[in-house]
Amino acid sequence: MFDKRTIAEKFSVKEHVVVYCGDCVELLTTIPDESLQLIITSPPYNIGKEYEKRLKLGLYLEQQAAVIRECYRCLSPRGSICWQVVNYVDNGSIIPLDTVLYPIFTELGLEI
Repeated sequence: MFDKRTIAEKFSVKEHVVVYCGDCVELLTTIPDESLQLIITSPPYNIGKEYEKRLKLGLYLEQQAAVIRECYRCLSPRGSICWQVVNYVDNGSIIPLDTVLYPIFTELGLEI
């Protein structure tokens, strides 16, 4: 028998695929602890693209830390997180975001 999978607009443990257009923290708060096997994210890059508001680096990192903590809460102990980032550029200085986000992941105990 053919397994017809549907796409849901909000989280449910019964769904195979959820596409949520909105604030990811709002969606994450509806997900039970340790219930996800894989989290793939492409957070705002904070480089001033027309669809994002550029933030000071400290505020950007605070927002990302909140998302990372919620993702970690939802992640199964055997799960994986794929976090895509770029560089933060400010007045000619280039800051690789993976280097400043790394401590947030490691303080939660995630192995990178």
